[in-house]
Amino acid sequence: MLHIVNGDGFGSILQASGMEGEILVWRESLYEGPISADLTNEAALEARLRYFAERGVPEALFRSYTNSQEEALRLIAQHDKVILWFEYDLFDQSMLIYLLMRLWQYREMWAGKTRLFLLCIDSFPGVHPFKGLGQLSSDQARSLAGTWQPITDEQLELGSRAWLAYASQDPRSVVELLHEDTSALPFVSRAMKHHLERFPSVSNGLNRVEQLTLEAVHGGATRIDSLFRQISEQTLDYGMGDLQYWGYLRSLSQGPSPMIRIDGPELPRYDQNGPIKFEAWCLTMTDFGVEVMASGKDAVLSNGIDRWLGGVHLQGKHGVWRWDPESQSLIRKKV
Repeated sequence: MLHIVNGDGFGSILQASGMEGEILVWRESLYEGPISADLTNEAALEARLRYFAERGVPEALFRSYTNSQEEALRLIAQHDKVILWFEYDLFDQSMLIYLLMRLWQYREMWAGKTRLFLLCIDSFPGVHPFKGLGQLSSDQARSLAGTWQPITDEQLELGSRAWLAYASQDPRSVVELLHEDTSALPFVSRAMKHHLERFPSVSNGLNRVEQLTLEAVHGGATRIDSLFRQISEQTLDYGMGDLQYWGYLRSLSQGPSPMIRIDGPELPRYDQNGPIKFEAWCLTMTDFGVEVMASGKDAVLSNGIDRWLGGVHLQGKHGVWRWDPESQSLIRKKV
């Protein structure tokens, strides 16, 4: 038996539970960085290597993890049973649809030899709010044994379509996916809707996380740790980690017209060692940030943008894809 799990935290919990089988921790964060349909392509791998190296992940370590994970998928037929453990949020759903796509591609290698199962939940009795499998005790994790369900061809095909939409250079592919019947994977539609909220808004160029952040700082939030807890509680469906959030704070504090001011050392990176002294940082609002927050100014038109969202690379100031929450559509705002 092989368990493919969504992070080291839950991997350790599952190991401690004494559950039978090997554990493969899937460490590739598909929530951020350059994305393309085939991540095993050397150009795609190099792009992701550079992205994460700039954020503190050693290139050799990233390549090693990626290669070993992909090799494990190619050798999936060595196992009689494979269980995928994932959650409802965007961070997990992006990993899940990638894995389903890969398994569908490799089906001739494992069909008739390996049985695939999925456990994907958005709640657990007595755990409120449920943020993820990493909250569970080893006994709670063990209680989930056998509750997984067989993965169907319909789920594999849908996962493949969802991945291709997410990885497309045209984000309207995700909007089109949401018009399909995605009930075979109950959390895909929900996660992709939150993915679209990560695009700059038509009103002021801020996405939902950035808007909530400016409102919180304007309201008096000054510490980055308490601010992260507040924003992550408001955006549970993103599955956003602290390192992804520090990226948002950096973006808001940079450019010709910063929206917040960060007093303190460089924000933590992936290669951060030892305990973090969060009191070292203090956040304050700028006048420009107040104007953008109130939709009097536009962040993208003023500062530009350089961000990957799925397969879409948002760059520059004009012609950038924007999310319109009222019409639930993406548009390109030229002016």
